[in-house]
Parts: sequence; structure tokens; C-alpha cells
Amino acid sequence: MLSTWVGRHGIGPKAVMHGDADRSVRSSFHIFWAGGTSMHFKTVASALVLSGFVAGSLVMPAPANADEHLPPIAKNVIIMVTDGASWGTWDMASYWEYGELGHQPYDSFPVKLGMTTTPLNTARTPQFSGVPQVDYDWTQAWDVTPVDTLDYRGNPNYFAGYEYIKKDYTDSAAAGTALAAGEKSYNSAINFDDFALPLDTIVQKAKAKGRATGSISSVPISHATPAALGGAQNITRGNLHEISKQMLDDGILDVWMGGGHPFYDGNGQLRDTPNYRWIAEEDLNRVIDGETPWTLISAKEDFEKLAAGIDLPTGPLLGIPEVAATLQYNRSRDPAVMGTDDTLPSGIAYIDSVPTLATMTQAALNVLGQNENGLYLHVEGGAVDWAAHANDTARIIEEQMDFNHSVKAVVDWVEMYSDWDETMLLVVTDHGNAIPMGPNSDTIPFEPVENRGKGELPGVLWHSGTHTNENTLLFAKGAGTEMLYNHIVGYDAGLALFLRHNDGAFIENDAIGMVMMEALEPVPLPASVIFLGSGLVALFAVARRRMNKLAA
Repeated sequence: MLSTWVGRHGIGPKAVMHGDADRSVRSSFHIFWAGGTSMHFKTVASALVLSGFVAGSLVMPAPANADEHLPPIAKNVIIMVTDGASWGTWDMASYWEYGELGHQPYDSFPVKLGMTTTPLNTARTPQFSGVPQVDYDWTQAWDVTPVDTLDYRGNPNYFAGYEYIKKDYTDSAAAGTALAAGEKSYNSAINFDDFALPLDTIVQKAKAKGRATGSISSVPISHATPAALGGAQNITRGNLHEISKQMLDDGILDVWMGGGHPFYDGNGQLRDTPNYRWIAEEDLNRVIDGETPWTLISAKEDFEKLAAGIDLPTGPLLGIPEVAATLQYNRSRDPAVMGTDDTLPSGIAYIDSVPTLATMTQAALNVLGQNENGLYLHVEGGAVDWAAHANDTARIIEEQMDFNHSVKAVVDWVEMYSDWDETMLLVVTDHGNAIPMGPNSDTIPFEPVENRGKGELPGVLWHSGTHTNENTLLFAKGAGTEMLYNHIVGYDAGLALFLRHNDGAFIENDAIGMVMMEALEPVPLPASVIFLGSGLVALFAVARRRMNKLAA
């Protein structure tokens, strides 16, 4: 009888979530009936109504330990950042590699949104206000009114929209802070707020939740993005030695990989004199001499072994390939030095002794994946931004392709060793850079990059040499990614009409940090389950007292 009443009111077994909550509610039914089945239905119904009223009136919370055994929304959280990728950057790599769009692993992801990247303000020091000073206005960003103004390089802006998105842009530090900490800040901040206070990030939270954590990049290990998304906290990105020391000593990272080897130059050759720009000599020596728990690898073969699952370390791993600042971007442009390779956009052979970002990604996943509690991983295609600054079409394609292959490595890992029900994957850029568009985009507003076929450099006109403020592209798949929709702040017609990315919906970049941290929390109990559980506890107590009274 009780089960019939409950079922009619929408709180039967089908309305209760699966897992421990399901079992606890079912056990409440079982305990109740074990107390005796001779109670009249009127008594039971009265008790149920009373208990429901009490539970609802008092807004009884779930017990303090109610979520102890509930699974997290996402066991694994992975964020991949192609640094400085304006819209055309994504297209250029696809045109070169495939001759058309639609073949990248993220092209089929179910969640596609725009993401604005404005900082809190464009100062380079804390302003002690916390008040946003800049914003994104899509109506200005897509304004096709011709203008005769010049940009900072003395080049024409051509259209009002171009002029607008060249202003009030973020740097990678503020952008990384928004992504990692879920809070906007000033330019140059590495997880510091506008009041000069450190911010906890997804890395600290993931470590506290028992996850293995990692940050890897194709640019130096202490550069702004790997630092911010690796959990560092510093008032300015320029304090490179402070940042690298913190990342070594704070115990929040299990894998840390990137460029910046002091002993090698940009071509992967040994230097006569080491360059300790990115990590202090004493700190690197501590690692080499075994005075820290870190294992250091540098040889390409060691990265490849880890990528193959061989000789995985159990302690923290520091990987600095045998090259200076970047994996491949800074290699010589002289074919007499590097040799030629006609299969590459630049025609210049790669450094053979350096692993790809995709290999580093596979290695990091294998190391972090040993933790049965799950993982957090940040992967950055950092030299995409460096190529954009230089307006280097060939090398930005090379860097974006390596990033794309890294995304494929993650997708393959998820589908082989995990699944999308427990893994959140976010693919974003931290900001635009140089807005590459079509060759006639000086007269045709927002003309897309021109596809000239597979293996051919696309037609491109670069419009800047630094960061830009346009609405960027976001792709997501897996556990908890639907939470991004809760952070939609508006609709940008240009995303739909010009870019055909989605329906125009967009979020702000700090929403990424919020969503990643929320994804580490247990799956929330629906209010109906909390209400039902509280009500049944009260019902059991009332019924017991009534039965004891009758028995007396």
C-alpha cells in the first residue's frame, strides 16, 4: 500500500537515483516494513504526510556525511589550451592536414560555446578594487563599418570590429588565472587576485581530493599558462625562479613537463654556457642531485617509454626535453642548419631529439593514470601563441597540428582506459592573437582563411602582432560538461553567422575554473531524494512510537 501511494506521487524507486543513495532509501522501506505490517494504511499515510511536512517545513539538510560515498561528477578533469588561437588558427591547421574542416577530434564534441577572455583590468599590478574595468561587446566586435584608423604597428584597422578586438586584451597570466582559479584578475597575475592575495586553483582542489595532477606545455615550464594551470601563485608572471621553485616544492604537482632546458639551445644542441632563465640553477641541481622527490627526464627516448607505459615512476616526474624555450617553434629557419622536410608547412625538418607534445601528453596520462582516484591534467600548445605573434603561417600550423594530435591522444586514452561518463575534457584557447583571416579580409569584413587544399599553405592576412579580444572557441565532451550551459552570459550573433560555431551562446573564461572545480565534487542528490530520505527517517520514528504505544 505504501509503495502504491509513493509511486503515484512520483517518488517511487524510479525517481530515486542509483548508487548508495538508492540503496539507503530502499533500506528505509525495508526497515519500516520489518517493524511490522499490521499498521493501518491511514496511520501510515498520516505519518508519511506528517513527516514530509516536517521535512519540508524545516528544510532538513542531508546528513553531513551524505556525500561521502557518492561518486564525483568527474573522476578525471583535463583541460587543453591552444595558446593564442584566433578563429583562423584552428582552420589553417585543418586545411593543411585534411584539405577541409570537420576532421579534428574536437569537431564532433557535443558542447560548443564561445568564450570571452577579458581580464578584470589591463593593469599589470593589483589595483585593489576588484571592479571589472573591461568587457566584451559583440555588437562592437562584429561592426563592419569601414574606418581609417591605424593600429599600434601603424597598420590599417580596416573595420570598426577589427579595431575593437585589438583593444583591452588579456595576457596569458590573467587568462590562465581565470581558467585555473575561476576568478578574473589583472594582467600578469599568476593566481593572485586584484587585492594581491593568492587564489586556490583547480590544482590545489584536485590534490586535496586525492587526484594525481599535471601540467605540460610546448613552451617553458614556468611560462604563464603552465604556471597558472599548474597551480603556481605569484603576484607577477615575471618572477620565473619563484614560480619554478614553488612548483617544485609545494607538492601539488605529480607531473610537470615543458621546454626551457638550460643546457640546450633552440636547435637541441648543447650550449657552451647554460641559460637558467626558466628555472634557477640551484633548483635544477637539487633535482639532479636527488635532493627532491622529483625524477628528471630529458631524453626523447625516456618520454617515448613513458608514452608506451614502460618504467612508469611512482613519484613526481619533471620532464624537460633537450631543447631551449620551445619544442620546435624556435628551431633555425635555415635549411642548411636543420635540413628540409617537404611534408611540413615550413619545409624545415624538426629537431629529431625532441618529443612531440602528443608524446608528452601520452606519457603524462600514463603516469597520472596510476592513481585510482583519478587525475587533473593541463596540456598547452603554447608555441601557437609565439607563431601568432610572428605572423608565421607555416609554423603556427605545425604547432596547432601538434596540439590537435595531443587532443587525439587524450581522446584515445579516455576511450581505452577510462570513459566519457567519468572524464571531463575541455579544449579552449586562452585568448586570440593577431586575428588571421582571409587574404581579402582588408576589404571583405571577417573573410575566413582561404582553403587552398591539403598540404598547401592557406590564404591568410594577419591583422595584428599581439593578443586580441575576440570571442574564442570552446569545445567540450564528457562528464559534467553540461554544467557549462549554466554559465552562459549571452548570445554572440557572429559566432553563429560568421563562424558557424554554434548558436551564439557564450560564457566568460572564469566559468571554466568554476566548472572544473565543481566537477570534482560528488554527484549532487536531487532535492526530491533529500526530501524523501529526511521524510522516511521521520516516518520511521513516528511509526515506531505509534506501534509502541499500541503495543503498550
